[in-house]
Amino acid sequence: MNTLARPEHSVKRFAELRAKLSTAQKFFRQQVFLNPKFKWYSRTIWAISMVWALFLAVDSIPYYAAIYAGEVAFKSGDYPEAERQFQIAYSQSQHFYTCDLRRARACNNLAELYRTEARYSEAEPFYLAAISMTKTFDSRRAEYPLALSNLASLYRDEGRYREAEDTSKQALAVWDTKVKRGKDLKRAIILEGLGKTYRDQGRYHEAEKVLTEALMLARQVLSPDDVQTAPMLVNLGRVYRDQGRLADSEVAYKRALSLDQVVYGANHPYTVSDKNCLAGLYCDRNLLPQAEYLYKDVLSARTRLFGVQNPLVANSLTGLAEVRLKRGQLRQSHNLVLRAAEIQLAMQGPSHPELGRSYDVLGQVLTAQGNYADAAIAFQKAYRIRLASLPANHPDVAYTLLHIANLKLKCGSIEGARKSALDAARWMRSSSELSSRKSILAAATSLVSGTTSTN
Repeated sequence: MNTLARPEHSVKRFAELRAKLSTAQKFFRQQVFLNPKFKWYSRTIWAISMVWALFLAVDSIPYYAAIYAGEVAFKSGDYPEAERQFQIAYSQSQHFYTCDLRRARACNNLAELYRTEARYSEAEPFYLAAISMTKTFDSRRAEYPLALSNLASLYRDEGRYREAEDTSKQALAVWDTKVKRGKDLKRAIILEGLGKTYRDQGRYHEAEKVLTEALMLARQVLSPDDVQTAPMLVNLGRVYRDQGRLADSEVAYKRALSLDQVVYGANHPYTVSDKNCLAGLYCDRNLLPQAEYLYKDVLSARTRLFGVQNPLVANSLTGLAEVRLKRGQLRQSHNLVLRAAEIQLAMQGPSHPELGRSYDVLGQVLTAQGNYADAAIAFQKAYRIRLASLPANHPDVAYTLLHIANLKLKCGSIEGARKSALDAARWMRSSSELSSRKSILAAATSLVSGTTSTN
């Protein structure tokens, strides 16, 4: 019966074999490679190496030309040209080794492009392919955790927030246990992605903490004026806005807009996104002419960049609808939010949180128009989507409940209004987000007081 050798015997045998191999290598180097009689051998090896290196360089020229041209087009916002060049690079990469970095880069670039254009089903296979390839690289390399972080961004855009959080945490864990480069911009980028997933789930305190860490790390590596800090400023600004810290939010947004505008120009997607954020902030502050001006500018740019059927266009349409609602332009607001919901339903599906937002705004418009029956339908759609797609204690669910309570009060359903207001308060009671909890509890208390005085 064969048995496994004892461990100490195996170690001793391995050491003997390694010593013999080292002796053979030394003999070959001294007696052959360095021997003047065998100059032909070393020269032949050198010549073959040079020819092979030259072949590899020439073979890679079409790939590098396409990948570089595609990245330049992508950064300038020319997405059709970027796709054309990335497809060429991807095609060229197919005759490289399966797990070649060039092949992974081509997959990742196509995935990023498709995600930007909201072509999510096309993006995911390329992200997964990039992850599969980079996972085989040396564990100290940065490509694998970055590929995971990119996939998490796709999950966020699709409203798959729990998966996005898990994947972002996995990326950070791989970085901290394998790559182990603490002061690195790539780690800041992974942290930024995790912070965004916290914000999506209404966990604003955690989001602020992680995003602040990402920004501080980026500023240690870069200068404070580097444009690569702009996305972190924008995401911090979003958290500040969610927390009701509107002055802090405006400072962060304007700083990001200034950086992006200088480097990319006024019509680049990054700059346009900054303007969209600032427009939403102005709407919150009731600076309605400024908000409307920016939203119109953003809509024009996004339609030109992405076409009409794009979630980013829909997001701006809903924002402009909110401005028109506040200005009392109800018919225009109604038309805008219906267009937004139609795009979101087609591009993002019937359960995406962005569609829930549009239905909630539609319910507010219909309430203001006195169309209470349709408003109730719109609010119920918003409530179902938000309840299903957002985690417990997310303030957006509570805000929809408050809107439903206000509608019931207008319809004369005093008890129904009180119940919905109390449901909103109960929803937020265990929330760790103090600012959101306070504002919603105050609104619920006001509504309950209104029902009591009506009685």
